[in-house]
Amino acid sequence: MTLELLDESGSTLSSVKADLVVQEGLHEPLITDITIDSLGIQVLSFSRGLWRHLNDPPQMVRRSAET
Repeated sequence: MTLELLDESGSTLSSVKADLVVQEGLHEPLITDITIDSLGIQVLSFSRGLWRHLNDPPQMVRRSAET
């Protein structure tokens, strides 16, 4: 499948081909470090859900979507 990283307006920031695994009882999506890197995600804070995309300006900070 193709996994797309979308911005707040729904535009595609990046995409990567990935295998999908569904685990019963899992309440949060999990992606591997390789997938994070391939999508161009630069994590600023895991616990607060803060990140930026590789092509974002240094001062830009994005928030993870609520599930």
